[in-house]
Amino acid sequence: MDRFELQRDVGWLIFDVSRLLMRSFEKKVREVGLTPHQWRVLLQIGRREGQTQTEIAEETEIARAPLGRLLDKLEEQGVIERRQDPHDRRAKRIYLVEREGKTFMEPFRQQAKEQFDTVYGKLADSELLELIRMLDHIKANIQSAEQDGIVTPR
Repeated sequence: MDRFELQRDVGWLIFDVSRLLMRSFEKKVREVGLTPHQWRVLLQIGRREGQTQTEIAEETEIARAPLGRLLDKLEEQGVIERRQDPHDRRAKRIYLVEREGKTFMEPFRQQAKEQFDTVYGKLADSELLELIRMLDHIKANIQSAEQDGIVTPR
C-alpha cells in the first residue's frame, strides 16, 4: 500500500468515526429534548464560557443569524445568559446559567461519560493521549494549510 492510500484511509476513517459518534450523540440529544445545534452550542459554551456570539459561530460553524436565534431561544429557556463585555460595550459574552451551583449541562455529563466509556473504554489512557496528540497535530496542519491558502475552508 502506498502512502497516498494510507493517508486516504486515515482521512476516511476519521470521517467515518466522526459520523458514527455524531449519529449516536444526536440520538441521545434528541431524547433529552435538544436539537443537535443547541447541543453543539451548549458544549462550546461549556468548554469556554464568556465567548462572544462571533467566537461561538466560528467554532461551531453555525452562521451568526441562525446562531443568534438559537441563543435567543436558549436565553428564553433560562439556559444561558448574555453579559456585557467589560471592555467592549457593543459585545456580549455568553455564559451557562447556574442553578444551585450546577449548570444546565450537569445532568447530561453522566450520559456523556457513559457514552465515552462505551466508545473509548477499551483504550488505555496512554492510547487516548496519543490519539489526542496525533489528532491535534493533524488539526494544526489543516489550520496552517487554510491560512496559507493551500486548503480552503467551507
